[in-house]
Amino acid sequence: MFTKNNFTKDNFDNGLVDAVGNRITNSAYTDAILSGTRYLTQILREKGSCEGDGAQLVGLVLGGTTPKFPINSLQGASEKDEQKGIEQLIRGFYVGIRNPRTHEITEDTEEFCIRVMILIDTMLCYLNRETEDFDVAGFVDRIYDPHFVASKEYAETLISQVPEHKIIDVFTAAFNRKSEGRIKDIQFAFKAMYQLMPTDSVDTAIQVIGDELRTATETTDITNLFRLLKPKAWQMLQDDVKQRIENLVIENCSIGHYDLYSGIDRGSLGTWGNTFGKYFTRRDDFADALISRLESSWYTQNYVAEYFIYSLPSIVKGDEKREQLSENLAYAVLSNNAKIVRSKLLDACENYPKNLKEFLRVSVQERRHNDTDYADKLLEALS
Repeated sequence: MFTKNNFTKDNFDNGLVDAVGNRITNSAYTDAILSGTRYLTQILREKGSCEGDGAQLVGLVLGGTTPKFPINSLQGASEKDEQKGIEQLIRGFYVGIRNPRTHEITEDTEEFCIRVMILIDTMLCYLNRETEDFDVAGFVDRIYDPHFVASKEYAETLISQVPEHKIIDVFTAAFNRKSEGRIKDIQFAFKAMYQLMPTDSVDTAIQVIGDELRTATETTDITNLFRLLKPKAWQMLQDDVKQRIENLVIENCSIGHYDLYSGIDRGSLGTWGNTFGKYFTRRDDFADALISRLESSWYTQNYVAEYFIYSLPSIVKGDEKREQLSENLAYAVLSNNAKIVRSKLLDACENYPKNLKEFLRVSVQERRHNDTDYADKLLEALS
């Protein structure tokens, strides 16, 4: 049954037969096995669009929750088990059959060689299988399901079911339907997608959002786009978009106003600088806007404290600006008695960088006479 006469294109993968050539006919059985394995390696590299060899390559191409090359749609436990099982089968082939023949001289028989060819042919059938295309629209429906759970854990579990090469398609389709759902809820799905995206897909996703930011004018629209944007990818936005939105945020921050009892009434868009400001091209201009807010009234000082007190060190850089920031913070808490600044600064300053602590310590000492009890508490926190 297992004879060299069976090894033809009528019975085996055409590419495998061509790769093995006349080795089986010439009774070079071990060489035939190694040649067939090299062909299998070539197919794996093509399917995964990556380099590598052996079991490591198999894991890279077929392994993980979002394999580079899924052999099915990965819907349900059975299909996931099939993916995992075939990955383990091919890993085992490299470890148990290929590796011994690369490390030691082996004398294989005709029968065993044909058995191995059948095994390689079977593995190739899985790799060349025509799989049902992933249903992008159907999956996006699950993101906009009224019962979508607005949590990091649920979103990550859901998005893990998307094949890696389909994540950008899901992202784009979901983004185009953003008006259908609560952005505060579905943002969890977008954050989960960023975590699994290849670098080139992240760039595409950021460009999609940038195209809408380019012309957005309503604060609500810009805010919703911020929710769907990856902060660390800010620099990947188109230059004109960055300049326009940074200008809007800085201008809005410059009118920031927070009432102790009624909350924020001006500057809501500016508060997004808390998350994105440290990545701004115009970070120094943004820092100047925040520092100037600390020179005015309770309302402007408390605006900075409520939204920026913990992120100030990541936005305000350089000794000159940090010294000015320290002077204004000391003025706000000791001379102007801004309540939210006083409350939050005691906790926040403990994690400030060393040079900012030193500047702040000097400024507090200079105004200590205004409120010695609070000043001493602040100095203790800065020690």
